[in-house]
Amino acid sequence: MRDKRKIRILTLGAMLLAMPLMSHAQLLKGVIKGFTVDEAGVNYSPDGYAINAKMNDLKIQKDGTFTFDMDFQGPTADVGIDLGANGYFGAHLVKGKTVEIAIEKKGAEYDVKFSGADVKINYLVNQITRSFDSMKYWAPDPSEDKPNATYRALLETEYAKVKALLPTIKDNKVRDYYTRLSEGNYKWTKIRLIMDASEDGAKYQDNEEFKQAIAGIDINDPINYQTNLSLTALNNMVKAPLEGNNEAFCREQMALVDKIVTLPGLRTSMVSMIGQQYFLYGNGVGGDQESFIRDYLKFAGNDSIVAKGMIQQFKDKQESKRLTKSGKAAPDITLNTPDGKSVQLSSLLKGKFTYIDVWATWCGPCVKEIPHLEQLVKRFAGNDKLQFISISVDENTKAWKDKLAKDKPQWAQFVLTPQNNQIFSKDWGITGIPRFIMIDSKGNIFSGDASRPSDEKTAKTLEEESK
Repeated sequence: MRDKRKIRILTLGAMLLAMPLMSHAQLLKGVIKGFTVDEAGVNYSPDGYAINAKMNDLKIQKDGTFTFDMDFQGPTADVGIDLGANGYFGAHLVKGKTVEIAIEKKGAEYDVKFSGADVKINYLVNQITRSFDSMKYWAPDPSEDKPNATYRALLETEYAKVKALLPTIKDNKVRDYYTRLSEGNYKWTKIRLIMDASEDGAKYQDNEEFKQAIAGIDINDPINYQTNLSLTALNNMVKAPLEGNNEAFCREQMALVDKIVTLPGLRTSMVSMIGQQYFLYGNGVGGDQESFIRDYLKFAGNDSIVAKGMIQQFKDKQESKRLTKSGKAAPDITLNTPDGKSVQLSSLLKGKFTYIDVWATWCGPCVKEIPHLEQLVKRFAGNDKLQFISISVDENTKAWKDKLAKDKPQWAQFVLTPQNNQIFSKDWGITGIPRFIMIDSKGNIFSGDASRPSDEKTAKTLEEESK
């Protein structure tokens, strides 16, 4: 499942300089002015790699003030302050000291001021975080997306802002670290934009600019690991295609890791990612799963706990597939309406064939399917034997309601609480969205993993089953 916060923090690096110490001071004090925030959090990654970052809740008071404290590795840590639709900001925390931040919205811009510990580093970290925020260069809603050339020009402008602040850091070691971190974030964002510009069917690997950007990346450099360049370069070496159960791709990845990866954090991340690729995203068809599991555990070595976690998720997914076979009663769950009322899914199902869309506002592929779903709703308008239901997994309910207010969908809309989303996802074996489900008029499962609205066979199936 593609999490907006995970997308956003792919550019965040954490500075690790010493053994852990206990913090004895309030690390961060802040205030926001000119805007309100429904949900906020602070991201921190112990090894600097965004996918390993943890989100800590940030409580913002009615007067806009907030405080934050946590323990972390080393004497300092760079964190991301996620204020949802209002943006992503950075701060450099120092154990035993307090950093103060004031964020004021002026028109469409945000004015950020720091005081307290390491002010100049804080301004730089905030600029790096703001400049390389992934959400600047991608819109989950296709109608809000910009031309690739516009994003490329924006990247150059933002990188120039970062470079202008680097000379303000007088400590050579610290300045060198952030210089290299900025270069890595710039290169990764550039590579990602090159990949995004590839037309359907085109191979970005054949793009000369991509080849130049990917060439010479030291996979075991911690900075390249933090900025996603190591994984990008490593995957670019894999020749096997991602298809079927992904076994050939995963086995080639394991062989490459054994051969060239020496950075412990990168190896641990690869154990997790290879497990996800095979156990969660592969279709499970063909191959000897027991043989792969044996080889995967052997490959994992010291990271066997991570590997066993992936295998358990796989077993849970297989169990959910067994429980959601066609003909089985659909698992029930509590849904919330836009006005905050609760309703049981089971109460909506009897008497009508139901097509369910599981989505989120931050999921690009989900949003791209909405116009196709809208066309299906129009096509079958007046058919009282068929109904459409959209179930959002958005944690940010304001973003969900804003999307509904903008689109004004003419079919039923519900949202899951985070707790119910965990139950729902486990029951149905959902490891990624969008996900589509068909349930017959008796409340039994017709298809636990149905075709998308954009697929021609979806309309044919709906027509046949709702006669």
